[in-house]
Amino acid sequence: MKVCDPHFHLWNISERPNPNLGEGVNKSFPVYEAGDYARDMRNLPVPLNLTSGVHVETVVGQMLGGFPLDTVEETTWVCNQLSPSEASFPFGIVGYVHLARDTAESERMLVKHQEAAEGRFRGVRMILNHHPDNPDLTWPQVEHGDFLQSSIFQEGISLLGEKGLSFDLQCNPHQLEDSAIVFNKYPQTQVILNHLGLMHDGEDEAHDQIWRNGMRALASVPNVYVKLSMLWFARNNYHHNAIEEAKIKNMVHEVIDLFGVDRCMFASNYPVEMVQGISIETLYGKFLSWTGSMSETERSALFHDTATRVYKINGK
Repeated sequence: MKVCDPHFHLWNISERPNPNLGEGVNKSFPVYEAGDYARDMRNLPVPLNLTSGVHVETVVGQMLGGFPLDTVEETTWVCNQLSPSEASFPFGIVGYVHLARDTAESERMLVKHQEAAEGRFRGVRMILNHHPDNPDLTWPQVEHGDFLQSSIFQEGISLLGEKGLSFDLQCNPHQLEDSAIVFNKYPQTQVILNHLGLMHDGEDEAHDQIWRNGMRALASVPNVYVKLSMLWFARNNYHHNAIEEAKIKNMVHEVIDLFGVDRCMFASNYPVEMVQGISIETLYGKFLSWTGSMSETERSALFHDTATRVYKINGK
């Protein structure tokens, strides 16, 4: 069965410092390059076979006065990493552009990314995770929580659609319903929700209900898709604990039921999962186990077809 991995990362912190990745990554995996990713993906369980993928930016956020990162240079570096194996592993790039400052500048940056990626640029991720009370739920260099209401940000979302580019949405559960309202206004822009909507483990039932309400709202927006990834954030230690695994399996099926297999895609989020001790063999073994009762067509959608269609990865 073919696999398109629509969410993985590469970096070399020793050569290209990036404090936004966090202490755990900086200490545990300061270097993770194309060869490391290829090595890990060779551990996919039978009958899975990696055939394509999408690299997603690692900039995280860019605050005025914060640690500066060259976002276009990242696109160039990643393409240089992956292009030698492109014949067997066609790939797309999702880069970082700050869409909420100046629309003309956003357009200039998009052009630079497109030129650097040489036909491989597929869209933008600008992380929106911000919480007014919980610093653990505010991502590095995400200045505030109301980007969704910004007219400049919404102009940027419209611009992406005009250029045939997508937006990778990453936000907290309390931001999901507002996201649905905003992205419903821009049906020409495909939106891919990251990481199952980032329900946070250890919260109360009210938090879980906020997540469910938000996911239902987003499911009603036809141009929104969802990545089934980073599942430990919702149910930590699910890969070792049968009770937690049952909970996350139910959540995954709940989301698939809401969106349908043609709007859902499994993703590795590698190497971030390595920090949690989750191997590729374990991760994709769970995906296979949880979908064992599905048809071949449904499984192909989740493991490959939805991702290649949404991200326009041709040839594989």
